[in-house]
Amino acid sequence: MFFSSALKNALCFIFPRLCIVCTEPLLDDNWLCEACIQKLIQNHSRRDACPHCGQNRRIKRCTCEYNWQFPFESIYSFFDFDETIKAIAHEFKYADKKSLAYDMGKTYARFVPLSFFKDVDAIIAVPLFFLRKMKRGYNQADCFAQGLACAFGQKALFVPNVLVRKRPTKTQTKLSRAQRQTNVQGAFVVPLRKREIVRNKNIVIVDDIVTTAATTRECALALLAAGCGSLKVLSLARD
Repeated sequence: MFFSSALKNALCFIFPRLCIVCTEPLLDDNWLCEACIQKLIQNHSRRDACPHCGQNRRIKRCTCEYNWQFPFESIYSFFDFDETIKAIAHEFKYADKKSLAYDMGKTYARFVPLSFFKDVDAIIAVPLFFLRKMKRGYNQADCFAQGLACAFGQKALFVPNVLVRKRPTKTQTKLSRAQRQTNVQGAFVVPLRKREIVRNKNIVIVDDIVTTAATTRECALALLAAGCGSLKVLSLARD
């Protein structure tokens, strides 16, 4: 036991874990160094988020009180999308770090007002197309949603496999607003055998990054068509 522990300590000294954002050596089992953690905290504290669309009004003027076109009540995001969030999202999407997505949900759930989850019956993640999920091995939005549910002590709130992405879609990253809407239009459905799960229920849709909300809008339309009661959206970041 002593030898095993000493060997582990020696290996950590020679090959230390590195911060996934800035690659500084870590002194503990965190994903991020203290400096990058503080950047996240400052990011959150600088947000003057619109209670409807989640847009930071210090960055961009919000007009949603005059022009709300979404089939859900509101969006809440932990952070503004910046270089730190970009690096984190890249790691849990493309570097096989599904536990990072879970830990981000569990760690920063404290930023979500308790009132946001009042009377919520289920947390449902934006799904991947099954071939993309098979290739990646997991859905990062599922992992993030599970971490959130765990943080609130209600693991049962997370309900998997309710929404299905019925056709492949392009990545939204480099598409215009109009192209994003067309790309995901009609792409989601709640299978008949799952509809009783959402009927008359209050649901939170979870995604990693919300930009134009085209994807979450289509998810919401599918859930409403299945008879759900009310909808909110929660994301790691708002772009």
